[in-house]
Amino acid sequence: MALPGETLVYTITYSNQSSEALGEIIIFDSTPAFTTFVSAGNGALPASLLGVAVSVPAAGQAGVVRWTFTGTLNPGSKGAVTYSVMVTD
Repeated sequence: MALPGETLVYTITYSNQSSEALGEIIIFDSTPAFTTFVSAGNGALPASLLGVAVSVPAAGQAGVVRWTFTGTLNPGSKGAVTYSVMVTD
């Protein structure tokens, strides 16, 4: 149980378990009820992903967090993205 004012960190892992490269990769999530956005990031990108654009709500607001990748995700490649929220009431 988290109390108001505490920070929660969510980690979303992704992987390509197919035999083909994947393109047009977008990961998105929303801040949970009774939380507000703090920060977002991504770990090291697999070599075949060229970059990532992160779209987030303003700090202290609720909303969608979205990571849009450029390049492709090769078979067997994997990674992770994270975001933090603060518990409100």
